[in-house]
Amino acid sequence: MAGKKNRKIVKYRKPFRINIGILVFVFIFLYMLYYIYAYFTAKHISVYEVSQGTIAQNTSVEGLILRDETVYTTDSSGYVNYYCKDGSKASVGSYIYSIDETGDFYQRMSAANDGQLLLSDEGYSQLEAVTDQYLTSYSDMDFYQVYQFKYDMEGTLVEVLNSAARQELGNSPQEGGNGLHVYTASVPGVVVYHVDGLENVTVDSFTSEMFDSHSYEKENFLKRQTVSSGDAVYKLINSEIWQVVIPIDDSLAKDLSEEENIKVSFKKDHSSAWATSKILERDGGYYLVLEFQNSMIRFAMDRYVDLELLLTDTSGLKIPNTAITQKEFLLVPKDYIATDSESDNSGVFLLRENKEGEFSPVFTNVTLFYETEEFYYVDSNEIGLGDTIVHPDSKEHYVLTEREALEGVYNINRGYAVFKRIEKVFENKEYTIIKSGTSYGVSLYDHIALDSAAVNENDIVH
Repeated sequence: MAGKKNRKIVKYRKPFRINIGILVFVFIFLYMLYYIYAYFTAKHISVYEVSQGTIAQNTSVEGLILRDETVYTTDSSGYVNYYCKDGSKASVGSYIYSIDETGDFYQRMSAANDGQLLLSDEGYSQLEAVTDQYLTSYSDMDFYQVYQFKYDMEGTLVEVLNSAARQELGNSPQEGGNGLHVYTASVPGVVVYHVDGLENVTVDSFTSEMFDSHSYEKENFLKRQTVSSGDAVYKLINSEIWQVVIPIDDSLAKDLSEEENIKVSFKKDHSSAWATSKILERDGGYYLVLEFQNSMIRFAMDRYVDLELLLTDTSGLKIPNTAITQKEFLLVPKDYIATDSESDNSGVFLLRENKEGEFSPVFTNVTLFYETEEFYYVDSNEIGLGDTIVHPDSKEHYVLTEREALEGVYNINRGYAVFKRIEKVFENKEYTIIKSGTSYGVSLYDHIALDSAAVNENDIVH
């Protein structure tokens, strides 16, 4: 047995070795987890870069047209024919309409007109012109234009069919035993073959209910075949001077209060014109009255007009309204502000109590943000309401009791939010034009917080 081999097996333990690759992977994984957590838990501020821009002060409005109009009635009864183009100028003696008591002339003209429109290129051209104008100015917001289009098409169709009747009048006895009565214009003007009940309204008599264009209705004379004695048959617009009355809000009334002449653009035909202007206050509301000296005939068929007030454009530094906030500042009398001779910093002599319980003035730095004739708007973490400051020369005391807010934005050029004062020049619903070069203000290409409500002053911005 002595020569027998020892067969006991001893397990070999490998030495522990660090796997660098696994450690690096774990480190990178934990690093990514940390930054993912930091990203979703940190406050993220959207940044806006201040740029040079322009805001066009153009305002789209709808107005009520007022004119010098006279409605004419007939003294005969019978079938009616019209001869002057609706919305066109008529001179003295021009044929306006005729009344046929027996109906012979009316029937003869109707038979002569049968199929005339289908053979007339001129008739098609007139109807196409009306259609093109409607398609150009149509808006889903103004459905009343559909009724205006229907009226214009009916009127143009009647004008085309009555073209032959104008020639026939020269061959027919006008006041004979055939019962035909022909009426001509006694004064010059623009002929219109409808009424809407607003013919006698003036700048002194309009009411707020008249501006509802959706409930607007008018009586079209061209659709009638017969009339009775005393019926209205046409109206004349007697003057080239006309007015447009527009309801406006308080802010626009304030902006336009000093204006005497305003340029407008008409959406109907994209033409423009100058008008004299004035502001009226009536029944708690404000109205802009525009008076024009020409172009009346282009809108003779309309009672309402869509136009754009072409006001001046304003240029400057352009920022979004969401970036604007307010900050309160202490008001310090200007003669209480002193300057440190060594650092050249502005400050005040704040009355403080020392260890011995005695009060003495101590120079305290402040930042000046704005000034009026009497006060500086100052900011400092070391002074507040109720503190007493000392006049640098006379040693008089003044207790700080007033605070006022200034408008501004949060500048984040340095990675944290700093309040910067702004001065508004003009604003609309989305953007504001501010003055450049203001003290402690904003400069071109500065980075500001897009949403001032999402940041506080001195916040670190990621």
